[in-house]
Amino acid sequence: MFEVYPDIFLIKEEGALGAAKPPENIYVIAGSNGIIYDAGYGTKKDIKHVFKELKEIEEYYKAQNKDFRLTRILPSHSHPDHFSGLNRLRDSLGLKTILTKKMADVIRDKESFYKSFDADDFEDYLRIRNKVKRKIRNFFRLLGSKLFYQHMYGVSFLDDPDEIIEENSDILINGETWKIFPSPGHCKDHISLYNEQKGILFSGDNVLRSITTWLGPPESNINDYITSIEQFKKLPNLKLILTAHGSPIENPHERLDEILKHRKEREQQVLNIIHKHSERGISPKGIIKTIYANESRFLHTVARGWVVLTLKKLENNNQIKRQVTKNKILFFPV
Repeated sequence: MFEVYPDIFLIKEEGALGAAKPPENIYVIAGSNGIIYDAGYGTKKDIKHVFKELKEIEEYYKAQNKDFRLTRILPSHSHPDHFSGLNRLRDSLGLKTILTKKMADVIRDKESFYKSFDADDFEDYLRIRNKVKRKIRNFFRLLGSKLFYQHMYGVSFLDDPDEIIEENSDILINGETWKIFPSPGHCKDHISLYNEQKGILFSGDNVLRSITTWLGPPESNINDYITSIEQFKKLPNLKLILTAHGSPIENPHERLDEILKHRKEREQQVLNIIHKHSERGISPKGIIKTIYANESRFLHTVARGWVVLTLKKLENNNQIKRQVTKNKILFFPV
């Protein structure tokens, strides 16, 4: 564990398999009425590590004759690396689970959860596939996801949250008021936590220190994401961003500007590629291959999310148009 700010501790779960199970940050706002922000993974190994770290924090407080009592746990959004540990942490530590209604609707059972990210190939990822092949592929993809999340993430669902809060609300933590507010973009039910007096923002997955967050259908929205980043920029007295992955950001406005600039550059890059192929058009796959010419197939799969969201944004802005044939979806400049 690491004290990133007085009375705020970061517990890092190691993760595995690179981007498939990334290292995860769990935060503890410690004190007499403390809270855990994000629940992390739910495997026995991961939970054992969190308990060990929490015990060290407790002993640290006892040595200083300071109160240490955790009462609640609040996830930033309904992705499995952020809620899988909820049940075990609640049951073992006697915590109250706090969710928004949107989160609660997603993680109440496995059917609701898997339905939330079951993107249709054509509508969401701009692919054309034979219906039979698509159904077979989706069946095995869903089966693989279930097995992966169960064994690697230790995912478990929660149908009885202790408290449902509004997305815009205040919460009292150790006698201080923190603001909870919606910050969709990466995920439609994403919320952030902010204390104006301290200037501390818990950004979840929306802001990361050195990499851009994942964006893709059906839960991500680039317009919402940009709006959330711009909203962060307007927070009064913002000094420190505590992210869900990676180290704290001590130059928040600089980093937020970098993210906005990066999104504009990516959008322009996609538009330029389409203009270069104005006669015959270009498919999403062709755009990805152009941008990531020497990269792995895995990266191509991951990148498809932000590419198709960008294409839809440009299409909605009437900057490009699509042509659907029997085998391809092609894009042309307007």
